[in-house]
Order: sequence, then structure tokens, then C-alpha cells
Amino acid sequence: MTSVFETLLTDTEDESTSLIEVLDRLDSHEWGTLTGCVPWTIGDQISHLAWNDAATVRALTDPEAFIASRPTGPEAIQSMVDAVITDHHRMGGTELLAWFRSARVTMLDAFRSADPKTRMPWYGPDMSVTSKLTARFMETWAHGWDVVDALGPTYEPTDRLRHVVFLGLQALPNAFATHGRPQPVDAVRVDVELPSGARLVLGSADAVQTVEGDAYELALVVTQRLHAGDTSLRATGAIATEWLEIAQAFAGPPGAKRTD
Repeated sequence: MTSVFETLLTDTEDESTSLIEVLDRLDSHEWGTLTGCVPWTIGDQISHLAWNDAATVRALTDPEAFIASRPTGPEAIQSMVDAVITDHHRMGGTELLAWFRSARVTMLDAFRSADPKTRMPWYGPDMSVTSKLTARFMETWAHGWDVVDALGPTYEPTDRLRHVVFLGLQALPNAFATHGRPQPVDAVRVDVELPSGARLVLGSADAVQTVEGDAYELALVVTQRLHAGDTSLRATGAIATEWLEIAQAFAGPPGAKRTD
């Protein structure tokens, strides 16, 4: 495995452990707490993660069967995602946590056995195994943030969120395309400060379109948990400014974005 892939595996495992520690402390009623992703509850967030982990394992270990069973088209895929939430409302917190623990362990083991450069199927275009693991980290981070945010305590970010920022920048072309906007002709450089105080610089050094500021705020923006206008982020150039308005680290159609 490459060092980048190994780091991704370790960080995904650590992020998962942090989320499980929070979930371990919940009482049965707290699993029904509404999160910022209305109408999802904490339980819905975890069933979404666990189901996606299981689907990832199928795509990694039996790609032909995965392709044969996946729905076709964005509307059918969204209907499937919505149905997953509804279908698992019957499960209580203890069941959901056990499912998430098991699915996460199985998924990480499947990634460890995979070639990081191999292409794998998903609900949309095929992607490399490394890209898929990065996406799983992003989802873990974003939905974990939703859980902590719903419970009230202040979220304590770590430098692991650099993967979210990286994916957000990588997904810039999709953000413009999915919003029906022309592809930018100029690249964007990101120069932000991680929670540890370390600097994270992504993109070409000679890029005139830049985003600077706090990496945690940028991670929240690209996962659509925070509006760019409510941050201290500084964008230089029309393309960088527009990107912050429409950024999304996930594939597919435009996200609903937060209204609060």
C-alpha cells in the first residue's frame, strides 16, 4: 500500500473510533435527536453510514454482482438512499451501533485487501479504490459532525479533516457542472490552517484564484454544513468566490445546503 493510502486507512479508522465513542454514550432517546440534515435523526445518520459501508464492501469484493443490482439514474439512486433510512427506522440505537461497528470493520478490512489504484464501481462513475476511501472518510467526518452538532457539545476538529478539504477541491469541476455552470478556465489554490496550526496548501503555486483561512471552516463549507458567508475564509478571484458558494465534496446533484 502507498503511504497516502495507509494514512487514509488509519485516519478513517481513527475518525470512526471517535464517532463510536460518542455513540456509545447515547441513551435510547438521544438516537432520535434531529440533526441539521433535516429530517434525519442521529439514528438515520448512522444507518446511512453503515449501509454505505456494506455497499462499499460489495462493490470491492463482488463488483459484477454490485453492478447488476445497482439502480440506474440519479432519481432511482436517490430513492434507494431515502428507502434505506425508512427501512431502518425499526432499529434501535443498540442495533444501529452494532451494525455500524461491524460494517466499518468489514469495510476497512476490504480496503486493506484491495489495490489502491484499482477502479471500482459505485452509484455513478467508477472510481479508484483510493478515491472511494477518501469519500468514505469525508462521509464519516461530515455525518459524525452532524451527530456531535445535534447533541450540543462543541466539535473538536483534528488535522484529519485535511482529507475533506482535499476532496472538496478535487470535486470543484463537479460542483460547477452539477450547478449547470461553465467549467473554470483557471485553477484554484487552497492555503488554509489546520487545527494543529500546520498549513495545508493544495493546488498550483502560481494560481491566481485562491482560498485562504481556516481549514475547519472550509471543510464545513465543502460538506455544506456551513455557509461561506458565515466564515472567515478569504477568496481571491471570481472563480474561487463562486466555488465557495457552490462547493460540495460529494458527487451527484447539488446538495440542499443548510438553511440555518
